[in-house]
Amino acid sequence: MKSQRTKPYIIAPLILFLFVTTAAGPAWGKDVWRNVDRVVAIGDIHGDYEQYLTILRDSGLIDARLNWAGGKTHLVQMGDLPDRGPDSLKIMQHMKKLQKQARREKGYVHALIGNHEIMNVDGDLRYVHPGEFTILANKKSAKRQKDYITSMIEYLDNNHPEAALVGESRRPALEKIYPLGYVEHRRLWAPRGEFFEWIKSHNTAIKINRTLFVHGGLSPHQTPLPLKEINTRVRRYLRTFDEDTIVGNGGPLWYRGLALNPAEVELEPLKNMLAYYDVDTIVIAHTPTPSRIVPRLGRRVIQADVGLSRAYTGGRASLVIEGDKYYAIHRGTTVTIPAEDSGKPAYLATLSAIDENDRQQVEE
Repeated sequence: MKSQRTKPYIIAPLILFLFVTTAAGPAWGKDVWRNVDRVVAIGDIHGDYEQYLTILRDSGLIDARLNWAGGKTHLVQMGDLPDRGPDSLKIMQHMKKLQKQARREKGYVHALIGNHEIMNVDGDLRYVHPGEFTILANKKSAKRQKDYITSMIEYLDNNHPEAALVGESRRPALEKIYPLGYVEHRRLWAPRGEFFEWIKSHNTAIKINRTLFVHGGLSPHQTPLPLKEINTRVRRYLRTFDEDTIVGNGGPLWYRGLALNPAEVELEPLKNMLAYYDVDTIVIAHTPTPSRIVPRLGRRVIQADVGLSRAYTGGRASLVIEGDKYYAIHRGTTVTIPAEDSGKPAYLATLSAIDENDRQQVEE
């Protein structure tokens, strides 16, 4: 798949480079952690700050003042923090604070790169909530919008004069496409912008103890790549924007086969892939479940995208790993995730009972 940056509907990012300069190199980090006593993984947040805080509270990771309370726990946010909801700015600022606080307690906050982080960097803003622009608008936004649209008009007139609208007649339509706060949003996601620099320092795939974490999934039908190569290539893309299949449909940000393909397609090659990485399980997000943490293929795969954002189902669940035990914290209740497929029906029935009990309490 070609990068989003090359698609014809994205003209604006080209103009944005009139407003920013090229970024410096990324902050390189490690991608394997061992001897971690407790790991909490949460799936796609998609701009829902309140749901994000609820999950952190359920998992015992923040206190009443929203400060880190997880001690040495490793929190893994599985990517797709932005889009669909209005609060990406608040979530990122809070997570950055938690990263610093957790390190002081010898814990860790991993914020993995998801496909929506790449889409925002690339200028593919189809899923950006209007509130994301509104919250960034300030007293200088009107002038910035005017100057930006003037640059857009000049670009379009020089490169697309065949359009029905030309010159200043383009402005009203462009003001709807690029509202107040748009330029501020793009600056945050452009090279040297706050969001860009933060995202660029993160990993795409990590290993903690005997579990692998990646946003979309790793295709077991492709030759496996070392984690360092995966992370290096995604960072290189963010630094250079050169075409790379690592950010394409079959890559770790987008692959859905582990969530959707039947066992006869995935299981045997998956066993080989897990052996290559010397892990027992791969945790994925990206493909929403029906509001619950879902194990697949003998718990070799665990789906952690519970549709947490209220733009989806408002799922309230996180994955917890302690030693070789896997748990779901479902609506505040801890439930053991079965190691065998035979235990999955009883596990799902328990989660449904928790949902029903919560529903009845609300109705009462």
